[in-house]
Amino acid sequence: MRDCSLAIASGGVLAATAFARHWALQLPAVVAMAAVFWLLRTVPARRAYAVGTVFTLAWLVPTTYWYYNFMSFGVAFAASIGWALLTANLFQLAALRERIGTRLVWPLFALLWLALTWLRLRMPVTEDWWLPHLGYSVWRNSGLIWLGGFGGETVLEAVVLAGGMTVAAAFVRRGPLAALAAGAAVIASVIGLNAISQSLPAKPIPPVIALQAMTEGGVDAPATEQDVSDLIDMTREALGGDHAQPTTVVWPENSIPESAQRRVADAAAELRVNIVYHTVEFNGRGVYKKTVVVDGSTGEAVLANYKQHIAPDEELGVSRASRSIVELGDQHVTAYICYDMHYPDVVGRLSGSDVAYVPLNDAAYGYLQKQFHAADIALHAAQADTAVVVASTNGPTMIVNSNGVVTRSLDTSDAGHIRN
Repeated sequence: MRDCSLAIASGGVLAATAFARHWALQLPAVVAMAAVFWLLRTVPARRAYAVGTVFTLAWLVPTTYWYYNFMSFGVAFAASIGWALLTANLFQLAALRERIGTRLVWPLFALLWLALTWLRLRMPVTEDWWLPHLGYSVWRNSGLIWLGGFGGETVLEAVVLAGGMTVAAAFVRRGPLAALAAGAAVIASVIGLNAISQSLPAKPIPPVIALQAMTEGGVDAPATEQDVSDLIDMTREALGGDHAQPTTVVWPENSIPESAQRRVADAAAELRVNIVYHTVEFNGRGVYKKTVVVDGSTGEAVLANYKQHIAPDEELGVSRASRSIVELGDQHVTAYICYDMHYPDVVGRLSGSDVAYVPLNDAAYGYLQKQFHAADIALHAAQADTAVVVASTNGPTMIVNSNGVVTRSLDTSDAGHIRN
């Protein structure tokens, strides 16, 4: 019971901090894995898998509830429960204690954990499952996101694993007080890193406005002519008559119909703003989803990138890879769509640009998936050294600098806008 209680407590902290809305509330996650490392030292080998299962279920079940909204029950069960049962096998390394000692079991556990994360982010099936990693429990700490820019999701996990290992080692060597001191030192280091990341130089973000608005038909409904009129009106209102500098306005992922695209171009030319919007392109092979950038000085489309990763529940859309970067004003800009920003491969497509504009729609999946998406966007911005501006139907709408620091965000699911 003691071992299971420790496992539940550790997994529960990681799950709870994934829901946290403030960076300080995520700090416990940096030391939560200490209980896991302690268990690897003490749990009998015959019970190691069972205890590991309790830990992984306590962490993954609360953070994968939203799978059942868009996957079949069997697939959702395999992705959440199945992955938890698979990951629990790492705890069987406890059986090696007598042969190689705890000092080697711990780093071996960490290395295999990181390798498993790296693989499942890239394997054909699991890459689409959006399985949580430890970084989702700490991502609001901008210093860790900046650090993650040097290696992605596995670096974030390495920090969380190292924090837990440090506390567990202090407990083994010198007892509870030393463990508390080590935990305080780890948390203080994260807070200090946050402060450093906030003051680091970053690429300048050009004047931009990100609009947040749901379509008239609701979740996943294509935009109507009235929706287009409303977005044009929102753009005009957000500008407020201020045209001192060229401005880009990013619209959410709401599938502007082809019949309205001339209106969008005319509005861009009239208001003297660049407009970024989402639409679809029909051809003989299927329907491609794409994002378009309209130059406000000419009213012409100057960039189009296609959606490479189609979400599992999307009934419309064919994958198409693209990587276009254009010079707009004195900035190299690009644009991508929603789900593509989840995948590690987007880093290569973002790299080389100063700023990326992202129409997004996360309205169907609930609160937690939005947080995971925001975490991915911030991390990939830091990895690519590219600022990212996101406009969503009902969140997350935010501006992230090239260090992965969220500089602006709209803290509501209602219609509104943010600007830089």
